[in-house]
Amino acid sequence: MNLNELLAMLDAPIVVRPTRRMTQSELESYLDKAADILRGNADHSEFRGYVFALLFYKRINDCYEEEVRTQAAKLKQAGVAEDQAVYLARQPELHHFVVPESAAWNKVARTAKGQLGQALNDAMLAIERANAHRQNNFDGILTGKIDFNKQDELPRDKLVNLINHFGSQTFDRAHVSDDLFGNAYEYLIRNFASKAGKSSGEFYTPAEVGFLMSEMLEPKPGMSICDWASGSGGLLLQCIRYVKKHGGDVRQLFLHGQESNVATYNISRINMILHGVPVWDHKQGDSLRDPRQLTSANRLKQFDRIIMNPPFSLEDWGYDTVVSGDKFGRFSFGLPPASNGDWAWLQHIAKSLRDHNPETGEAGKGMVVMSQGVLFRGQPEQTEEEDGQNQKADTEYLIRRGFVEADLIECIVVLPSKLFYGNGVPACLLLLNKNKPEARKGKTLMIWASRHFQKSNPQNLLRPSDLMRILVPWRAFGDLEQAKALVDSHTAQLIREVEENRDQRLTDIEDAYGPVLAPLAKLEAEQAQLALLDLKAKAVDEAVSPDHSWFHPLAPLKAEVEKVHAEIDAAGRGDKAALRTKLAKPKKAYDDARKQLIDAIRTHLKHLNKAVKELKKLQEEREAREQEIRLAAEREIDHINETAADLRRILNDPDEARRYFAVVDRAEIEENEFNLNLPRYVDTFEPEKVVPLDEAMRNLSNASDAASKAQSALQEILSALTSTSAEVT
Repeated sequence: MNLNELLAMLDAPIVVRPTRRMTQSELESYLDKAADILRGNADHSEFRGYVFALLFYKRINDCYEEEVRTQAAKLKQAGVAEDQAVYLARQPELHHFVVPESAAWNKVARTAKGQLGQALNDAMLAIERANAHRQNNFDGILTGKIDFNKQDELPRDKLVNLINHFGSQTFDRAHVSDDLFGNAYEYLIRNFASKAGKSSGEFYTPAEVGFLMSEMLEPKPGMSICDWASGSGGLLLQCIRYVKKHGGDVRQLFLHGQESNVATYNISRINMILHGVPVWDHKQGDSLRDPRQLTSANRLKQFDRIIMNPPFSLEDWGYDTVVSGDKFGRFSFGLPPASNGDWAWLQHIAKSLRDHNPETGEAGKGMVVMSQGVLFRGQPEQTEEEDGQNQKADTEYLIRRGFVEADLIECIVVLPSKLFYGNGVPACLLLLNKNKPEARKGKTLMIWASRHFQKSNPQNLLRPSDLMRILVPWRAFGDLEQAKALVDSHTAQLIREVEENRDQRLTDIEDAYGPVLAPLAKLEAEQAQLALLDLKAKAVDEAVSPDHSWFHPLAPLKAEVEKVHAEIDAAGRGDKAALRTKLAKPKKAYDDARKQLIDAIRTHLKHLNKAVKELKKLQEEREAREQEIRLAAEREIDHINETAADLRRILNDPDEARRYFAVVDRAEIEENEFNLNLPRYVDTFEPEKVVPLDEAMRNLSNASDAASKAQSALQEILSALTSTSAEVT
C-alpha cells in the first residue's frame, strides 16, 4: 500500500452511530410516538383510521420500491439498459401491491402544507385503482370514511407531523419483516384501544382473551370460521395462529367476517393484508339487521367455528327490523328485548353454526364474549300461588331456558373485571356446541376465572399462567383425575412457549445489533495497535521500515534521504555543499509525508476512539436488553411453576376445586330456574381467615394500647396548642 492509499484509508469515515434495524419493541415504541402526536384530541377513535391508512400507505410504498430495485438490479445484470430495466421492473404482475409513480410517498410527502390533504386523497385513490384487480380488493380501503382535507378531524399540523414521523423510517421487508410489521400494527391497534374510551371495545379484543378463545375452539384446517362482529380482525388472526402452532396448513382455513363500522372494516382489511392472509371473505354491514354472509338461496351461511366479541348489551340492535318476523329464522327461542341485543347475537350464532361437517366429523362450535347479564337476566313465570302475583316469564329467561333445553351451552367462563378496553361490564365467555360429545350431553362446565390476573392500567391482563387455570379444567371437562394428568403437560408447554418467545426476542436483538457490532472487535484491535504507536517525529524516524504496519509508505522516502546522506559522507569536501543542496528536496518530501501521515493517524485514532466508544454503548445496550429479556422469562417461568403447584393443590381437594369450576347437569340448572349465574354452582365466596383466639386477644390488646398512646399524644398536642394560644393572647 502506497502513501496515498494509506492516507485514503485513514481518511475514510467511520460510522460513529450506525443505523440498525429496529427490534419489535423499538418498532412498537416508534408507533407509540405516532399515537402521541395526536394526543390532546377528544377521542382517538375519530382519527385512528387516518393513522392506520398512512402507515399502510408507507408500508406498501416502501415494499413496492424495494421490489422495483430488486427486479431492476436483476434485469441490469442480465444486460438490460438501466432505463428499460426500471420500466420493466415496475410492471404490476411482478409485485404484491402497486404504487403509481404519481402516488409515491416521497413525492406526496413533499407537497406544500396547504395542498397536502388533497395530495394524500389523490394518492390513496390512485393506489386503490392501481390494485383493484387483486385478490385483496383495495376498493375503499384507503378512502372509505377518510378525507385528509377534513382538518376538524385531523388538524393539518398533526398531519404534517405524522407524515414527517412515518417518513423518518424505512418500512420495506429488508428493514421490517412481515411478521414484525404485522405484530406492530396489532400493537398500534391495541394502543389506540387503550386511549379510545368507550368505543374501543367495538374494534379490539385483548390478545390474551383471543388466544384463550382460539385454544378452546380448536379450529382445524378445512374448517370455515366466521366473526360476525370482526372489528380489527384480531380473533380470526388468533385462529390462524392456533392452526399454525399445531402444524396445520392455514391456507385450508376458510375465513369470513362482517363489520358494521366502515373505518374499522378497513382497518381489519389492512390488518389481514399485513399479516399475509391471502384470501378471506369480508363483508361490511350490520350483521343483525343485514347479515351479508349468505348462501345462494339467501339464507345464513353456516360455519364450523364462530368466534366473536360483539358489542355488550347493544340497545339499538335492530329489534325494529325483525319484530314483525325474521326472514333468516334466527329467533326460534324468542325475540330479545328491544333494549338489549345480547341474546340476539347468541341466537344469530346458534343459527349460523353447522349441525355437522362430514369432512371433519364435528358439529359447529361458537365462542363469544358476553356481558354476564346473559347468565341471569330475566325472571320465570310467577303465579299468585308462588308469590302472590301474576307475572309472565321474561323474554331473556325464556331464551336462556331454550338454550339450556337444546343443550347448546357447553362451557361458561367468568372472566376478571377490567379486561376489555372502554368497558367495565363484567364479562364471560360462552362456548356453544351444536352437538356435544356423548359424555358431555346434558352437562355444562362452569369455570370461575375471576380471581387470578395481573393488575394493570388501564386494563387488567390475563397471564399465560392464568390461562392455564382455565384450559386445564376445560380440557379435562371438570374431571379432577384428568385435570391432574394435564397439569404437567400444560406447564411444560407454557414454559416451552416462554422459552421460545425469549429466544425469538433474543434473536430479534441479535438481528438488530449483530451486524452493527460486527466491526467492533476489528476496530478495537486497530485502536489498541495505534495506541501503542509513538508518533513523535524522532520515534517515527527510528520505526520506519518496509515491514512496519503503518509507517512502511515512508520507507522509500527515508531511503532516498539516507542515500543522499551516504553520498555526503562519502564525498570530498568540495562536493558536500552541492550534495547538501540535493538533500533538501528528498528531506522535505520525507518530512512532509511523515507529518501528513502522523496527522492522519492521530485524526483516524480520534475518530476510531469515538466509534469504539459509541459501539461499546450499543454493546452495553444490547447486553442490558438481553438481560432484561432473560430475567423477564425467568420470572414468568417461576410464576408458571407456582401456578402449577397451586393447581395441583386445588385438584387434590374436591371442595377446593369446587371454588374454581364445576360440571353442572341440566337437572341442577332446572332446579335453579335456568339461572346460570355461577355463584349458584361454584363456591365463589372467599373464605374468611381464621385467627386463633389467643392471637385475636393479643391483636385486640395491641390495638387498644396503640389507641391509648395515640389518644395521649393527641392530648399533648392539644394542650400545647392551648398554651401557645394563651401566650399569644
